[in-house]
Amino acid sequence: MSRAPARRLASFALVAVLSATACAKSPSTEKDQNGTAMSEDATSPRTVGGHTYTTQPVEATLGPHRFMFPANLYYNQIGPFADGGVMLTLFWPDFDAAPPGDRPVRTTQDSRRQVLIELHYLDRVPITDYLARRSSNDATSEAGSLERRDPVERLDLRVAQPERLGLTPYAIDPSLLAAYAKDSEQELGVPYVHNPKMEPDWYVARSTDGQLRTFISCDPADRIPDGLVAHGKALERADGDRVAMCRHSMVDLDDSITIEMTYARVMLSDWQRMEAAVRELLRRYRAKS
Repeated sequence: MSRAPARRLASFALVAVLSATACAKSPSTEKDQNGTAMSEDATSPRTVGGHTYTTQPVEATLGPHRFMFPANLYYNQIGPFADGGVMLTLFWPDFDAAPPGDRPVRTTQDSRRQVLIELHYLDRVPITDYLARRSSNDATSEAGSLERRDPVERLDLRVAQPERLGLTPYAIDPSLLAAYAKDSEQELGVPYVHNPKMEPDWYVARSTDGQLRTFISCDPADRIPDGLVAHGKALERADGDRVAMCRHSMVDLDDSITIEMTYARVMLSDWQRMEAAVRELLRRYRAKS
């Protein structure tokens, strides 16, 4: 059995749920446009499977910081994972929590709208270096090595493109990729495997002083369709055999907290509202010392 932390399995589960339903028709549990589960009262306690779910505050600890998030805001709608890991869930388009007790009976319709939010306290390396490390392979390669020249894995080797959605896309430099492939084959003695579907689109936002403040990696838009389309407040299945996903990284510099979000790529245009929603959660539910 896998030893991966539960919070990682939750991220994989979201991708698996969306991918598994890509070719399937909508299940019979989807009884209305927005899904019956999300139409329940947003605050009333609800008993499912012998457990009573509520909106009562449950403590989460991130390093020296304490937060009192409502129980229904957590991924499992109970609290932090057994190892102390903190994962929250918000739902497009309003980026609010699901009603208590929704998690065990959540419809496929509502699962498509999930934004999984992993929170970690970072004390091993400076928080100011986190996004730079996320957008490079410095953490997994040695200085001067061939891997440090991989233009797929390094923002500093990609080429900035015209702004889109308030973000700057960074494309892979084909000349650098060709040179890297040639040198890789010579050094390793095996053909370089080029799989365009494994080359993610990268998007960046910077502060006024040029510092990286947002890094988003998504399935490539020119090779993998969204797989979903917005109809009102619902995300319906569209063309394609899978749902394109994004991994969105940001930080809370003041508290040294890293924020990782996973969601369907069709929500990318709302990235700024997502960031604002998460920062508001951290502000609102920070426990006073």
